Amino acid sequence: MTDEHFIVWMRTAGLPNFRKLWGKIEKDLDSENPYYVEIKNTYNVEDFSGTKSFVLSTTNMLGGRNYFLAVCYIVVGALCIVFAVIFFVAYMRKRSYNAGSQ
Repeated sequence: MTDEHFIVWMRTAGLPNFRKLWGKIEKDLDSENPYYVEIKNTYNVEDFSGTKSFVLSTTNMLGGRNYFLAVCYIVVGALCIVFAVIFFVAYMRKRSYNAGSQ
């Protein structure tokens, strides 16, 4: 199957409220020109009280709309570097102490 939109839609979401990327606009949009979108409802969600929305979103250097995950990655990375330096200093001190006692 080569329908990328269908493949993305059929991926299981991890949470009950989710967004699925339908497509990307790779060029800058001109704010002076009107744009039109045609939406076809080919999957009914009323049977299970579901809803659908159309969202235009932008991304930045740290990812999407939520900075929490990006900040967590930066904090954990910084902690890993700090602990690596601490363990390296402790290892070198122990090594020099053992070399001096022989």
